[in-house]
Amino acid sequence: MSFNNPTTVKVGMTGTFSEINYRVLGRVAMEVIDDGVAYYWNEFNLHADSGESATLVYEVTEHGGEWRWFTMFEPQFPITAADAAGKRLGDRLNLDGTDVQVTLRDHSRVYYIEGQAPEGVEVGDVAQYFNAETGKTMVVVSWTGEEVECYHGVTITSLIVARAFNLPPATLSEFTLSGTAPSNSSFPLAVVCGVLALVVVLALIPIFLPSHSPAVLRIAAPPAGLKVGSSGKIEGKNYNVVSDALVEINEVGVVFQRHEFHLRDEDGNGALLIRGWNPGGKEWCLFTLSEPSEPMAPQQAAAIQCGQTITADGDAAAVNALFNSTTLQVDTQDILQSTTGRVFYGFSAESGATLVLARWNDSVVALEKGHVLHVDPAAVFGVPAAK
Repeated sequence: MSFNNPTTVKVGMTGTFSEINYRVLGRVAMEVIDDGVAYYWNEFNLHADSGESATLVYEVTEHGGEWRWFTMFEPQFPITAADAAGKRLGDRLNLDGTDVQVTLRDHSRVYYIEGQAPEGVEVGDVAQYFNAETGKTMVVVSWTGEEVECYHGVTITSLIVARAFNLPPATLSEFTLSGTAPSNSSFPLAVVCGVLALVVVLALIPIFLPSHSPAVLRIAAPPAGLKVGSSGKIEGKNYNVVSDALVEINEVGVVFQRHEFHLRDEDGNGALLIRGWNPGGKEWCLFTLSEPSEPMAPQQAAAIQCGQTITADGDAAAVNALFNSTTLQVDTQDILQSTTGRVFYGFSAESGATLVLARWNDSVVALEKGHVLHVDPAAVFGVPAAK
């Protein structure tokens, strides 16, 4: 699978803006997570024979689909990465002779590249940025490490884009992406260029953008079925339920909840029991820690794409989903369980009956291998004794 282009602007097309002919060299699908919900937008990499370059951005906001035009500039009054990192909402700055006010701070992530991206941009790259505006003037400052890049931005109409590429105007007014902008902010407008450093927090995100944005489907978790403290035997091993976490999984077009139970066997080894592996599913899946074929760093895990093959304990599986998850509730805190409210990055893979789940933070990657159970744990786990 790949991130589908939700617009009729395609890689390889040519368009004329302000009497300059540009070619669309590539498209970068971007993602940002706000309050555990993922939002996506597309950035088209444009280049002219005369040397000019620009970024054409399409995103869905609370007002519908919008187009924006960005060009890089050298600030008259330079700003360092430390200065940029210190800016807060409402702060004022002047980079080019015009006073602007910071209206949004966030970080963005490169999730898919089609064609040629701007130099140095790769899947998995993350950049910090802020938007600053006054009237119709828009400035975006993006940085990673000590490298800072500044952009002028302007909102343009779909009619301008249609005329530039000689497209029917109606085709550009109906474009949509998964998710809409939060109502209390302008939607992120980051243009990520240059060498970007990865900033990782755990999560789980899907691998494609639909051509048209359906309403986000929300599915509640199936009944837990197990009690913390209960014990039972699964596939010849005796386990005790040490915690029950209600987890929300966020994928493009669907947000669903499931229960994740952390187990301990008689030797103290941990295992993960999941109720509802797929959206709306009630299947039970058992996972144990696994070793990848080669050591995997968080940066490597973040760059893995759908369709890529990974190997766990000698079993090869194809990655079929990227997603983010948020732990909403934990019945009994345990060292195996994440803190409530934390968001994780990760991916899942399958090969026949084998399931693989990877999750990571900024220092370690946890890879687990499992399968669907043919027995209902709720039927074999005894109820804990009353205290």
